[in-house]
Amino acid sequence: MSVYLERYAYTSLHIPKPPNPSTGIIIVIPVFNEKHIIEALRSLLNSTLPTANVEVLIIINQSIDCVAHIDTQNNNTLVDVMDWVANNPNTGIQFYVTKIELPKKHAGVGLARKAGMDEAARRFELIGNNKGVILCFDADCTCSKNYIKEVYSTFENLQLNGASVNFEHKLNTLLPKEREGIIQYELHLRYYVNGLRKAGYPYAFHTIGSSMAVRSDIYMKAGGMNRRKAGEDFHFLHKVIPYGNFGEITSSTVFPSARTSDRVPFGTGKAMENWIGKSESQLLSYHPQIFNELAELLKLVPQFYTSPNVNTLIKKLPVGIQAYLTKENFETSLIEIKRQSKNIHTFLHRWFNWLNGLKTLHLIHYLRDNHYPSISIKEAASILSQKEGLSSLELLEYYREMDCNFKADQINLKHLYSGHL
Repeated sequence: MSVYLERYAYTSLHIPKPPNPSTGIIIVIPVFNEKHIIEALRSLLNSTLPTANVEVLIIINQSIDCVAHIDTQNNNTLVDVMDWVANNPNTGIQFYVTKIELPKKHAGVGLARKAGMDEAARRFELIGNNKGVILCFDADCTCSKNYIKEVYSTFENLQLNGASVNFEHKLNTLLPKEREGIIQYELHLRYYVNGLRKAGYPYAFHTIGSSMAVRSDIYMKAGGMNRRKAGEDFHFLHKVIPYGNFGEITSSTVFPSARTSDRVPFGTGKAMENWIGKSESQLLSYHPQIFNELAELLKLVPQFYTSPNVNTLIKKLPVGIQAYLTKENFETSLIEIKRQSKNIHTFLHRWFNWLNGLKTLHLIHYLRDNHYPSISIKEAASILSQKEGLSSLELLEYYREMDCNFKADQINLKHLYSGHL
């Protein structure tokens, strides 16, 4: 057994049947207080299957001290899923459902995902397939018909370590207020990632928990899923992405729900709940100048390795970037990064381990709070894309198209710093 599974994994879920030896992809779905999961399962069942066997692990979860009505709903869901599975046999895809109670302190989507993803890694190890694909999905999602086959074949053909799958929130059944809210929220998500890409940040990928995938061996190398109650997807993927060969699968789509929710402190459901409860008509997002200033910092990265006078380089940067670097004791960190780097290639990897996804977000928030207050997402997205006069929906459609045309090698270190490697 691997060190990760032996020491750090969630306890075995004791699925009664051993995995099919040809299993190549395992889909993990955390379920909490969910009435409508059958639609998600039906969408997966109707998906075109790859040549490899497919498993779906459905993890119904709750805190050990959850209120009675949630326990009742989870029990009803368990019965509904078991009945549905019994009535929908398929030799190429097997559905397994279990209900678990989580410690009060850590109960939430992070630990539920971890329990399922750890079990997937454990099942891949049982059949000697450490390259199996662990694919995350949510109970309120549906997917394109080619979803499972496309994810698996893309991993195989491109030898990916991990990937983000294209996503589009469902809009057609929403009331006008809800519809405008989710349009602006998804536009904000896409604007942020495209702002990072424009700045030349190499780890600029979407981090959506219901549309992410990872190889089993990389999952364990990265330390597995965390136990965060929200934002678990962001923190997890920013441990996976630096391993390289991370891609965006744009040839298939996951369709998350746009419903309101108070399950987690932030994310789609919480954003929609806040939007519905307010009278504002514009969601705020980061000022585009923040990404311009981030770009100025990233352009200097190779010179931080070669220049004997780092202080002179820092003084070339915008005052907000200078202030943030001072606050973070950058020069001390840089000395240590350079000391551990034998060449520019090693230096770049260590540099972006320092300026990781979380620290980059902190930098952006620092510039927002101290230099560039947020503006409406419609204005911000218009400026970044240089597309004036478009509606929120038209902007979202434009950003969706940009993301579908994106190629991951456009932002890898080799491409961004080709003149220095």
